[in-house]
Amino acid sequence: MLSKSYKLLFYLVVFLFAVSSVVNAQVKNDNIRDKIEKIKLEKLIKRLELDDETAEVFTVKYKNFVSVIKELNQKRVQTYKLMVSNLESGDGLDTLVDKLLDYESRIAKERDDFASDLKTILTSKQIAVMIVFERKFNAQLKKILQNYRKRNNKNN
Repeated sequence: MLSKSYKLLFYLVVFLFAVSSVVNAQVKNDNIRDKIEKIKLEKLIKRLELDDETAEVFTVKYKNFVSVIKELNQKRVQTYKLMVSNLESGDGLDTLVDKLLDYESRIAKERDDFASDLKTILTSKQIAVMIVFERKFNAQLKKILQNYRKRNNKNN
């Protein structure tokens, strides 16, 4: 009887450790993403040459936009994966296609609304600089991550 209790306790500890490791890995990834976003925003504000007051307003608008787009993208990806998994059976494809197109429309609308909102605090040139900056930053980040993965795959 005591032996079973120890086994159960052992398995419980191992399970909790495994769950803890997964949670810690997710938290670490979230922390890295947060740090990258913070660096990106700091560099963007500097590149746009914003004064403190405008930077504060811009930061609020930008973070809100990024949050909404992130959520919509997650829903879109989830819907796409579900659509792919249902291709063979055909179950619910009409609804899934409609949902996917709705998410894409909402993303486009959010971008348009964000651009219109930015026109109240930024010049057209600053908006153009922001668009170019974001594309370059994301391309550089993608390249860095690809190189990192290549190096890690070679070491494994």
